[in-house]
Amino acid sequence: MVAPLQPPPQVGGLSPADVLIPPADAADDEVARVGDVVLRQSHAYQRLLSAHPKLALSAVDLLVFDVLVARHAEQFGIRVDGERVEQLAQQEEDELRQQLQRELPDLSFATYVWRLFGMREEDWRATLRLRTAQRLYQGYVLRYLALREERVQVRFLVNKDRAVVQEVADKVRVGADFATLALRLSEDPSRRDGGLLPAFGRGFQHPAALHAFELQAGEVSDAFEASYGGEPRWFCVYCISRRAGRELPFEAVRDEIERDLEQQPITPLETTAYTLRWREASAAAGEAPGQEPAQQGGGTRESAAPLR
Repeated sequence: MVAPLQPPPQVGGLSPADVLIPPADAADDEVARVGDVVLRQSHAYQRLLSAHPKLALSAVDLLVFDVLVARHAEQFGIRVDGERVEQLAQQEEDELRQQLQRELPDLSFATYVWRLFGMREEDWRATLRLRTAQRLYQGYVLRYLALREERVQVRFLVNKDRAVVQEVADKVRVGADFATLALRLSEDPSRRDGGLLPAFGRGFQHPAALHAFELQAGEVSDAFEASYGGEPRWFCVYCISRRAGRELPFEAVRDEIERDLEQQPITPLETTAYTLRWREASAAAGEAPGQEPAQQGGGTRESAAPLR
């Protein structure tokens, strides 16, 4: 679990509750009318759940992720600055306007936004700023928690043939480049980046983590077996670097995290690993009963308990 830390006094900025958590007293808004029949948001969700259950439950997973992020932000006194949100949102809008000038110079920006997003220009701008603030919170929290832990960064290779994987490990030990071999021989999409993974801590949910912390920088593991897509596969891991954890207040490392996010935005792998880890930590602490994922037609997603 994250080490307890008293949040610093609040000094302005945007609250994570304002940005990430839906209002507790929100009404079930009307979204459409057909004659005298009123269609509401809950109807839209239930229809989506019956037609595309994975898509509907993915939206629930996003909400769970946001709540976990919001609670960590509160715990560690992490705040997103409104001026930073405005700066980043304006950059994104400027890029969209430049794209319009290149592609359809005779089209108005409002029409372009409507065609791309199905939204009025003012609604799109408000949504853009909310989404920007959400992304900032997510990036700040995930990278700050990672910075507090001992981390390792590795490349990995996966192949169904043990002999292929062990040969890679043997070649790397005598000077071959792991990234080049991963590009040629790995069966994972990460081969395009030489099997590179973002730096991670000990709670990371990935086969590469099974042996990563046994290695020092420059070392490679022997071939080992682990599950991959529900099937057994052979892996080896190459350690790029080891980093000690640093327990510093967020404001002391805000600029460092900003630079880190600019160079390498948060990846889907990081968000999935974060959500799984803190859901499991909450369940292990007995703070909330876990439930089975919702089935088509109804049910509830596993709840996320308060973080300690």
